[in-house]
Amino acid sequence: MNMTAIVVGALVAVLGVYLAVVQKKKTEGLVIELKFMKPVSLPEIVANMENLEKEGLAEGYRDMVQTNGKAVTEEEVTAPYSNKVCAYFEATVTREYEEEEVTKDKDGNTQRRRVRRSEEVGSQKSDAPLYLKDGDVKVALDLDGANLQLKDGIDRFEPYKDDNTYEFFGLRFTNHAGARTIGFRYKEQIIPLNHPLYVVGELRSSADELHIGKPSEKGKPFIISVKSKDEVTVGEENKAKMFLYGGIALVVAGIAIAIIWM
Repeated sequence: MNMTAIVVGALVAVLGVYLAVVQKKKTEGLVIELKFMKPVSLPEIVANMENLEKEGLAEGYRDMVQTNGKAVTEEEVTAPYSNKVCAYFEATVTREYEEEEVTKDKDGNTQRRRVRRSEEVGSQKSDAPLYLKDGDVKVALDLDGANLQLKDGIDRFEPYKDDNTYEFFGLRFTNHAGARTIGFRYKEQIIPLNHPLYVVGELRSSADELHIGKPSEKGKPFIISVKSKDEVTVGEENKAKMFLYGGIALVVAGIAIAIIWM
């Protein structure tokens, strides 16, 4: 009896059950919450807060909200690769390279082959405050912990040149010994300026300014998306199906590993 095969098969099957049951149920719960949460406009949010202030109840007030508006900033933000003015960006540089991998077969013979790999060598996010705006009403978005769903921007690959000096976001790149750099892939994702946003999160007041941020209650959604509510909901429904089918496949694979290699 091959105990290693049984252990590996069991671990794969347990992971499958976790995806098919736990993760699927969690995602379906999110879909239900998004569908049945009542949307509220930013002007309505402000009006409600003004009423609470009159009654002396605004201090420390927190509430889950689902709302829409346009993405704006108080500073000019420019995406680093496309040079487009935007409300927010995330940019990365990935090095693609080849290196020699040495392995031994079951007979102890040494085998060598070139393997292509990649590693992130630089990244940057815009740090200008992001706001959600509806008419004359503007609410700050605290991005920490958010499920940010952005628009794809530049995706460009440039071959490496030995005679070039490479510097990424203030850090100079040094080629690694023993590996051949093939090139660099530049990617950015953005929120275009004035682009419609769908936002779900916790509303709170801080320093006389309204914010939407990560909920204090564990498990509650915090979404900032360039997609519509319907698009986000359909995406989560598809994710739940993937958890189910992927989990079932892993359970079957785990059982097969345990039986075949027993």
